[in-house]
Amino acid sequence: MQGMNTLEDRIKEFHHNRREPTHEIKYKFMADNEFTFFRATCHLFYEDLAKHVTLKHGPPVWVCGDLHLENFGSYRASNGLVYFDINDFDEAMLAPASWDLVRFLCSIGMASDLWKYSSKEAEELMLLVLKAYTRQLAEGKAYAIERETSPPLIQEFFAMAERQKEKELIKARVDRKKEKLKIIKGKTFPLEKKTYQQVREHVNDFLKERFGFLKVKDLAFRIAGTGSLGVKRYVVLVRDLRQDKLRLLDVKQTLPSSLASYAHLTQPKWSSEAERVVTVQGLMQYALPRFIGIVPIGDEKFILKQLQPSSQKIDYTVCHKKMKNVETVMTTMAQALASAQIRSASRRGSADVESLMKFSLQPLWQADLIQTAVDYTIDMKSYFQDYRKLFKQGKMVD
Repeated sequence: MQGMNTLEDRIKEFHHNRREPTHEIKYKFMADNEFTFFRATCHLFYEDLAKHVTLKHGPPVWVCGDLHLENFGSYRASNGLVYFDINDFDEAMLAPASWDLVRFLCSIGMASDLWKYSSKEAEELMLLVLKAYTRQLAEGKAYAIERETSPPLIQEFFAMAERQKEKELIKARVDRKKEKLKIIKGKTFPLEKKTYQQVREHVNDFLKERFGFLKVKDLAFRIAGTGSLGVKRYVVLVRDLRQDKLRLLDVKQTLPSSLASYAHLTQPKWSSEAERVVTVQGLMQYALPRFIGIVPIGDEKFILKQLQPSSQKIDYTVCHKKMKNVETVMTTMAQALASAQIRSASRRGSADVESLMKFSLQPLWQADLIQTAVDYTIDMKSYFQDYRKLFKQGKMVD
């Protein structure tokens, strides 16, 4: 859909500043299936759709920017309680309300083949999401999604967060006797000495200032995520002196949002990309994850937070045809999105709650959103077939 540039050019151009070893892993993942390709190419989505009339619908709100089925999940917050919410804010910006909605609807279309859903069933789910979203917006009230009131599958994510105790994560990833991280193929690899010392020193300085009871014992390069592969990312083993236990932290480099070229609303002046992500996450989520903060390493800023088990994310493969109540899961996600927009209303340039309530009562834009998502799903599936050919031909090597 985009100008004269080929798909190969567009993907390589976007990744030109990602030079970490995990960059190659990302290109390989992208050839796996169409949903993973969609997750990894947020930039293509906005390059193609930013000028589309659909993306002009709605008042200015804080968006996570890359809203799809797998960017929801359970996590333990700084207050020690478990929540289910949107959980990825790397692309977060101030944008029209329709931006997160269209991407989320498109993710349903992109997962439909994998779920064995027909395009008609996918459209029905999209309509259900819009109904739940507008109903929540019309109330003008943000909700925290709690275990007791959630549908069965969402309750299972809360149960996972309770079951998958930190000690299991530590057992799998740490040599407890040596207080060293295990180097696990596909999850971690060792750092060169200079980088190791630099990261250790800066993280320790940050922890001394913010969480004086945490002390760094070891660290390694971390392989995780899909869209964020190719950036610097570390797993840090720390001892919690307060409770005499080992913990794992995630430390991730933050790059500019891939929406930045297309979101024409005036954005706040951020001191760093990390400040943008952490601030918007604080505005949109009900409660922030444990130990979150911004760590300067060299001349870059990184986001530090507690490492959570990855199985606490919604996985598109869970939502197959046999799954009971997929509709209730979609409804919960739609409520989480509406609640995040209401919660962050009237903050740093976003519209007030009254404007969101008025928007929810305008029916004309809804059919437009679904049609755009359906049409773009077809384009994206075509991109995936082209990309897979390029990858098999060995073209996706920088």
